[in-house]
Amino acid sequence: MTYRPISEQMDTSKYKIVDSHAHHGLYHKFDIQGGFEDDLVRQMDRVGVDAMAISPMVGLGLDSRLANDITAEVIKKYPGRFYGMALATGNRPDEVLSELTRCFDKLGMSFIKLHPEEANCPMTRKCYDQVYGFAAERKLAILNHDWQSPKHLEELAKQYPQVRFIQAHSGGNWDGHREDDYFRLAREYENVFVDICASPIFYGALESLVETAGADNILFGSDAPFLNLAFGVGKVLMADISHEDKQKIFADNFLGAIRPRD
Repeated sequence: MTYRPISEQMDTSKYKIVDSHAHHGLYHKFDIQGGFEDDLVRQMDRVGVDAMAISPMVGLGLDSRLANDITAEVIKKYPGRFYGMALATGNRPDEVLSELTRCFDKLGMSFIKLHPEEANCPMTRKCYDQVYGFAAERKLAILNHDWQSPKHLEELAKQYPQVRFIQAHSGGNWDGHREDDYFRLAREYENVFVDICASPIFYGALESLVETAGADNILFGSDAPFLNLAFGVGKVLMADISHEDKQKIFADNFLGAIRPRD
């Protein structure tokens, strides 16, 4: 089947779009289609996405070193189209610092990714202090699948003001009404962000999220190839918010969060 490019139906050309949260490869729990770099680039071109930040599936809880090597190869293969997340697996505490150093000194990574559930290594483990210390020293961003509580994230944001902390999957399935302290943190702390990776989204939820948390600390993420990249773009593109706020969410906030600090 041949699809007409979505960019012909909904104009993405007036935006720079960078997906802050995507993956690469196959997943061990269920089947995924179109998860490798050639597939991802075709999807980006079809939808009008300029670049994508990836972490390979194999590194979520199994082998972070192999995953980081894969990411580095993808970045070399498609210059300018991918940003690398350095995977730090807390269940290998003796390797955390050496692997992160390799990622940023040799592999060209842009920020750090944690996934405590898949790694079976809860956020209460002391080994994560090494990650926070490394990120603070280098003034990096950390994307986490779940910081496990707003209180914990607030403590970290205060303790490590040099680090940009990103709470994943927050806001995409918000109903626009119930309280969520992650949104309060994004509003009150310059170094706390939420990404909108999620499968459902209620009508008006993104508009309410912008009103509640402010547009400056919200990041576009698709969770591709778990979820359809076109769906992720569409929920921002069709939201009833300003062009300026859409551009912040689509790319500007993320690029600001990962840029090197003086």
